Amino acid sequence: MGIGIHQVNVHASRSHVWEFIRDMNAWAPLVPGYKEHTIVSDVQSTWKFTLRVGVMSKKVHVKVLVTEWKEPSEVKFILRGINQKFTGEGFFKADEVNSSITAMTGGLTIESTSSLAKILESTFEKMVRELTMELTETVGQAIERGKQ
Repeated sequence: MGIGIHQVNVHASRSHVWEFIRDMNAWAPLVPGYKEHTIVSDVQSTWKFTLRVGVMSKKVHVKVLVTEWKEPSEVKFILRGINQKFTGEGFFKADEVNSSITAMTGGLTIESTSSLAKILESTFEKMVRELTMELTETVGQAIERGKQ
């Protein structure tokens, strides 16, 4: 199982951060290896992206189901692999530091049941940590750019 949690200080109000993270169309394209996504409903979408695990690349097709919209601070979701064997969950959380800085935390947990993930377990764990860090930092940067 891979677990990643990363926090960044975003130079924006919590309400500005919320406006961004509540809109999957805003941050889905920021997922490393992003190819496309389709919004099925207010809470369901499918995403396609390419992941690098060590020296290998895998095309991944994922069903994303939002389990909680907690305005103004948190969105939680679960993941289910469509073309790969895995499940997971994730979140974005926004905590106000002051009126112009928000501590934004991104979290991701993925458990793979494929034999390949079991063989490459340490690489898989590192990949989830790096994916979480990169996505959280990229989302924070996009929020800051968008408020200018």
